[in-house]
Amino acid sequence: MTADTAVTGTHVYRKWIGFIWLFIEVNIASMTIYGFPALFEVLSTYGIFDSYCHSSEVMNATDQDYSGQTQQYQDALTLGIIFFNIPSMFIGIIIDAWGARFMKLIGVLFHIIGWLSLALLTSDRSGLLYVHTLFTSLSGKIVLLTSYTTCNYFSKSRPIVFTLLVGSSSAASIWYSVFQVMSIINKNLLTLSQLSYIWLSFGALLLLSSFLFFDWKFAVLNLPYKFIQESTSTTTKQTNDPSVEIKWYTKIRQRTGIWEHLTNPLYILAVLYLSFLMIPNSLLSVTWYPWVYFINNNDKTVADRYTFALNMSSLSSIGLCPIIGFLLTLRTSRGLGDRFGTGCIYVMPLDPFMGNLC
Repeated sequence: MTADTAVTGTHVYRKWIGFIWLFIEVNIASMTIYGFPALFEVLSTYGIFDSYCHSSEVMNATDQDYSGQTQQYQDALTLGIIFFNIPSMFIGIIIDAWGARFMKLIGVLFHIIGWLSLALLTSDRSGLLYVHTLFTSLSGKIVLLTSYTTCNYFSKSRPIVFTLLVGSSSAASIWYSVFQVMSIINKNLLTLSQLSYIWLSFGALLLLSSFLFFDWKFAVLNLPYKFIQESTSTTTKQTNDPSVEIKWYTKIRQRTGIWEHLTNPLYILAVLYLSFLMIPNSLLSVTWYPWVYFINNNDKTVADRYTFALNMSSLSSIGLCPIIGFLLTLRTSRGLGDRFGTGCIYVMPLDPFMGNLC
């Protein structure tokens, strides 16, 4: 009995060490694409897409038009955001089929390609900027979704663990602003290439965490512990006659099948919370720079300062997001989980029957 207790305690420590590791990892390598506008000023100093700059005559003076160059940066950002959001379903399917570790290893490969392309970026190879935003967005999404699956190793602490990871990922947009500070404000303290190689080296951390804190469906190098399955107090009503087909609206009213989970108050709260958190972030990352650039009469310096302030404000999410987690933990500890048939949120990127969401 003592030996079993010691082993269980070791697993608990390993789970929490894994959470702290992933908390840092998600902040470094997940939603960085949303802070990409802060890099516009840095890219222009390296002559990236300089061929799109044109001179224009204004009041008998020659002025440089950077709108074409800025549009190329904006297109690269848009491409990255598209590929950050679109593949979520496919990533979930792969995680369900082969496990989070398998998906994470693919993410490590994408991470290396993405940051290597930025490290090799020059004015003659400006097209590598699109490669960078595409592959870092894919790797960032994989890092984010695989980290969410580790919440299933916790029971009572699952809501706070989940929301801490969400807050950490939202704050990841600060790092391009850090690049801006290192390259511009501190007068080339580190070059863009050097910073890219530093972020490329973080791939070693991603690779190590893949084997230490994630599992897969192959019978080799498996974790000694499994997901905690929450028992539900609600029972799904089923008809004794298989030939009788239940209408879809009847399933919704009776909360049978998938509707038992889709109508779960905790699931609805989590979806609304993530929607209010992520949608403004996605919209502002695309519209913010063109907007402030326009209202400040195409002044790049002012636009870069406002963009820096926006990215740094995302740090507040590390403190704000856990508030929802504490509220969810408080409500579930007071019986909300028993009332609605779930102890806490069960986080899985995709489950074919949504049975693992709540």
